[in-house]
Amino acid sequence: MSVLRIIDCLVDRIGKVVSVLVVLIILTMTFEVVARYLFNRPTVWSYDITYMMGGVFFLFSASFVLLHRGHVRVDLFYTRFSPRFKSLVDVILTPLLLFTAYGVLTQQAWRFAFRALEVGETSMAGIWGPTTIPLRFLIAVGFSLLALEGVIWFMRELLFLFTGRKIGEKNNA
Repeated sequence: MSVLRIIDCLVDRIGKVVSVLVVLIILTMTFEVVARYLFNRPTVWSYDITYMMGGVFFLFSASFVLLHRGHVRVDLFYTRFSPRFKSLVDVILTPLLLFTAYGVLTQQAWRFAFRALEVGETSMAGIWGPTTIPLRFLIAVGFSLLALEGVIWFMRELLFLFTGRKIGEKNNA
């Protein structure tokens, strides 16, 4: 089970490091607003930097939120189920919904990352046109971490379903 703890620790630390991006996004946008409206000197780089940091923040924080069971569940029935029945529902639905989506998204993200490297892809969103290669690879890593954390979550639910034991979960909410 130490592999699970190593991955959990990695996801936890990456999530905490990536949380700093929120501050950097705010600073970047504040700089742009001040430059544009106070000095009439808009930047060519802030839009590209902001959406790139936002994408990285979103994807890397998704695995962190899954680790800490922070995703919102909107349902009428699930909350009334016993813990064992919740695990049964999760074990049945996770391969159908979660693994299918994570598998496709992760595979496509890596395909796009290597394609970006191959063609030397640059951003077409703003006028600056920076390379998107690092962003594409970070997206692929983010989806991979999310998929990995999803597999760990599934393994924990499966173990709980069959043994009644919870192992190494960050938050049992």
